[in-house]
Amino acid sequence: MNKTFQLFDLNIPEHPEIESPDVSLFKSNLKKQLLYLLEKDIATLWNGLYRIDVAESKVKEIFIGIPDTSEIAEKLSDLILKRIIQKMEIRRKYSNQNNTASDLDETL
Repeated sequence: MNKTFQLFDLNIPEHPEIESPDVSLFKSNLKKQLLYLLEKDIATLWNGLYRIDVAESKVKEIFIGIPDTSEIAEKLSDLILKRIIQKMEIRRKYSNQNNTASDLDETL
């Protein structure tokens, strides 16, 4: 089953590779969404970053250190993508541990 996750009205594959074409396309579309939100709806952007659980300190570093909105969008898209992949890896790890524990229970 090929699952995808939805973020800012964009889909990301369940098993992303940072340099894969799917993720590059996702990142490109995400950057466009971020640019729009930076210019038109900053409150929605902050809410989205909070929901994704991106480290607020890292986001503030980006905003303080970079004056160009295009570059801010680029850095935010990298940060978001890394966080999504991290969360997916954690879920996969603990999902596999739960499956192993269930298998052990069944054999006993």
